[in-house]
Amino acid sequence: MSVNSFEITSETSWTEGDVLQFTFQLCDVSLDTSAQGYSPAGRRYVPAAGATLSVVLENVDDARKITRLATQPFAADGSIWSIPILATDKTRGTPQVRFTLTEPGGVVTSGVIKNLVRIWSATNCEG
Repeated sequence: MSVNSFEITSETSWTEGDVLQFTFQLCDVSLDTSAQGYSPAGRRYVPAAGATLSVVLENVDDARKITRLATQPFAADGSIWSIPILATDKTRGTPQVRFTLTEPGGVVTSGVIKNLVRIWSATNCEG
């Protein structure tokens, strides 16, 4: 995978027990809006150097919640971040994904995306 190899999607899925990198791009959706004719809407957002990004795939059962600190896999594009999904991660269904970006100087930006991921059960096709 390279910084120039990507697919725009509004949802991604995998099966519980899969090992993968969940890679995504930060975008400022208040810029380059669909009302202005942009498709997809939004402009990539590159946070200040030294920023951290926490990603939580939430679940009502805390034992099934996934919390990771994201990394930037491409030095050429600081808007792209990634977290590992491990075989031992035991969440399924459609957890909402909570992002917390902390930039130098104490600037914190948070967001939640619902229906971004679907994690299928390893034992059947029901999420």
